[in-house]
Amino acid sequence: MVSAGFISENRPRRLLSVDGGGVAGLIPAESLILIEQQLDAITGRPAPLCERFDLIGGTSTGAILAAGLCLGLKAEKLRNFYRDYGKEVFTKVFWPLRFWHKYPGGPLERRLKEVLGENITLGSDKLRTNLLIVAKNVTLGTTWFFTNNPQGRFFRNNAGLALWQIVRGSTAAPTYFPPRKILVPSDKGEVNEFEFIDGGVSSYNNPSLQVFLEATSKEYQFGWPMGPERLLMLSLGTGFTRMEVPAGGASRFNLLDWAGYSVKELLADANLQQNVLMHLIGQPPSRAVESPIAEMEAAGIASGTPDTQALDQMSAGLGANKLLTYQRITVSLTRRRLDGLGLHDIDPEKVHQLDAADQIGNLQRIGAAVAREQVKMDQLKQFFV
Repeated sequence: MVSAGFISENRPRRLLSVDGGGVAGLIPAESLILIEQQLDAITGRPAPLCERFDLIGGTSTGAILAAGLCLGLKAEKLRNFYRDYGKEVFTKVFWPLRFWHKYPGGPLERRLKEVLGENITLGSDKLRTNLLIVAKNVTLGTTWFFTNNPQGRFFRNNAGLALWQIVRGSTAAPTYFPPRKILVPSDKGEVNEFEFIDGGVSSYNNPSLQVFLEATSKEYQFGWPMGPERLLMLSLGTGFTRMEVPAGGASRFNLLDWAGYSVKELLADANLQQNVLMHLIGQPPSRAVESPIAEMEAAGIASGTPDTQALDQMSAGLGANKLLTYQRITVSLTRRRLDGLGLHDIDPEKVHQLDAADQIGNLQRIGAAVAREQVKMDQLKQFFV
């Protein structure tokens, strides 16, 4: 593994964060492919992204991508994970079981073992850079941040855990997949059985702020220096949309309707909150394509409202005190936005579902269009050369 914890090299640190979002992991996967290709061209040598980034974090579907990248897998292979296995993973269970969850955990677990390795642990030296995975421990009611940093507070407890199990826990979205049970040793040598669900059922479906804190806070034992010239973060989203309910529709919702609505809205609100916070402390690269204000507008907060005006004023007030360079790459899954990408035939109502396995081809097309529009690594080449 590339040395974790404090690194003595006097160069800028590079962070990568990937959101949760089910099969829409295809959207950031396409950006990762182009990031890899552009960095190969800029540096004049091919290299996996684990050699380009010092810390890679992910939640849920982002955990799949983050773990694979840290193992040195090519971005294209990870993209193909969704394309090849998406329909298999999202094959519904029979009705008696569907009362608890829509899909079985077995197919996803089998494919995670194949791609990530059945015997590779969180502490394995096969992980070639620093990794952060977000999962929710529902047994204790706490959000867990799994990291392979040997100096981390809980590394000794978690180092022997199978990587695929941690990723499986992080992807267990309620109502979609069953929780994942993981046996975790305690400091006293006891072994506790905990159940984990999707890390997106927290404030960290977009894990960018936690990745930033992991990298810079001495509490997490990295302590890397801050500043727009010393710290870069690329934050990749899985697309977002507003979930509108027609007038009078909410009064007819049943328990299952509200469960699905609550999960989706929690993910959307968490994404927006994290991006707003990162906008406050981060400086966008020059000629940035997508801004957090644009993301707020697409989420239904109009430009020029007190909310967006206050955000702009607070951000400007920090001035030269920005803590990092921050680039967000994502897209609103609306009719207007898809038309702007030339994707007139894609129905936005069909592609924003976490389990839209029948839309794999269209999600890949969206991801490729977003990558072409927003991945501009030449604007960030000073961090990589």
